[in-house]
Amino acid sequence: MKELAKDPSSVQISNVETKFNNDSICILHFKFSGKNGFGGVSSSEIEYIYLIHTRDGNKTKWEAVRKLDDKKSVLSQAKEDYQEKKWETDKNKNLSEEDKKAWYIHFVADFDMIFNGREIDSKDDDIENW
Repeated sequence: MKELAKDPSSVQISNVETKFNNDSICILHFKFSGKNGFGGVSSSEIEYIYLIHTRDGNKTKWEAVRKLDDKKSVLSQAKEDYQEKKWETDKNKNLSEEDKKAWYIHFVADFDMIFNGREIDSKDDDIENW
């Protein structure tokens, strides 16, 4: 978050809530505040998504930061779509209800990464390679 701030030393994060978490995705909501370009303090509600994308056995790690002040959260969008049964495919029809929900949350977040995310280099923090 400090990378995004005008004055990194002024950054404050509060009210952190884990909204969803499993072995391939973590969604956090929190309040972010810091000095703006005019010297005043601005604050926003933020959604942070950390996602592990697996394709053909290769894992890449992604993150996205979204201001929630004027947008629907990825989790809210997934819940809305899920209730409308937009998620049903041959790939997930045999999963438990809980696993279907997790699969769909990951799917929506993965799609969101195309527009709002970035791939992150995490070789140093990958405990499997220590």
